Amino acid sequence: MTNTGRKTGLALERREAVSPPRLTRLLAIGRLSILIALNVLFLSGRIAAQEANEYEVKAAFLYNFARFVEWPDNVSPDPNGPLVIAILGRDPFGGEIDRAIEGKTVNGRRLVIKRFSSLETYEQCHILFVSSSERGNLPRILAAVRTSSVLTVSETDRFAQIGGIINFITIENRIRFEINRAAAARVGLKISSKLLSLGRVVRT
Repeated sequence: MTNTGRKTGLALERREAVSPPRLTRLLAIGRLSILIALNVLFLSGRIAAQEANEYEVKAAFLYNFARFVEWPDNVSPDPNGPLVIAILGRDPFGGEIDRAIEGKTVNGRRLVIKRFSSLETYEQCHILFVSSSERGNLPRILAAVRTSSVLTVSETDRFAQIGGIINFITIENRIRFEINRAAAARVGLKISSKLLSLGRVVRT
């Protein structure tokens, strides 16, 4: 075969390797793999065959939010210190959140859980889960963290629409989430495109 023939053959192989149908299938497989990982493989380190309850799933999501969100360098005085997940208000997780993060790290940083009964006892954290028990205090809570690089998460109706960053929702009996990308950007948080592709982005 001539050099020209070999080059033509290689070009055809390259075009075939990234042909639109195949690329679409690969992207679909990639997204499915991420979704499975977020929903199943990280459920407190358990095997998918075990049925998870609602707060096992939400606890696993919180752990994975920590993996797919980037905080500014100046958030913690110690860049190697723990990454703090806080629960504000009535704790709906029980021990599920503790089991979900047990022994796990994110970028070499261990994860710790803190619980605050009210905004008055709240201390700085990286991820703040606002319990539905605090529904009546949402404007005050969001105002208090407005200038902090805190990933706010809840399960309260329209939380993302009023300025929260991530809100759990249920679609066809499955737990999904909404993301207010603009709210995240305002406090300097970078959300991975992988996470954005799995959530429902809301605009305010």
